[in-house]
Amino acid sequence: MVILTYKTRQPISFKNEKVSVAALIQKAVEPLLVPLELKMQRLHVQGDEGAAFLGDFNWSAEALINILKNCIEHTAEGGEISIHYTENTLFTEIIISDNGKGIAKEDLPYVFKRFYKGKNASDDSVGIGLAMAHSIITSQQGDITVKSPSGARTQFHIKFYKQVI
Repeated sequence: MVILTYKTRQPISFKNEKVSVAALIQKAVEPLLVPLELKMQRLHVQGDEGAAFLGDFNWSAEALINILKNCIEHTAEGGEISIHYTENTLFTEIIISDNGKGIAKEDLPYVFKRFYKGKNASDDSVGIGLAMAHSIITSQQGDITVKSPSGARTQFHIKFYKQVI
């Protein structure tokens, strides 16, 4: 069991159960179908149906929802978002990418910092979605990184490791 403590000092316990990545993605995408449809964005999902990791299904879904919301927000109408997932002997990997406007080079080191709003952030953004996703993933022995070539597309790499050495 992993504990994550927020500013409120309320401990959050994460379950340590087998999480099917296919089911996780389905749960994360479900509440975002309307925004995807409104922006006429296409979602492509591809991966190993048997891919899984040990973690907390609901908290992991919350992390993916926050990442996907970011992709939807920063991808133009008619754009594409893709999710690709695999599993190997070391880790389970989920790659979420979009063909949006990308993240400014100077913002990249700070996108996972709480309350950070990059140059391309919308007016109603408070800067906690990606920070929360980072916290949830890393609290489950995972890792998340982001790549974004200047002015074009963004790619989030999430890894849930099999065993921490």
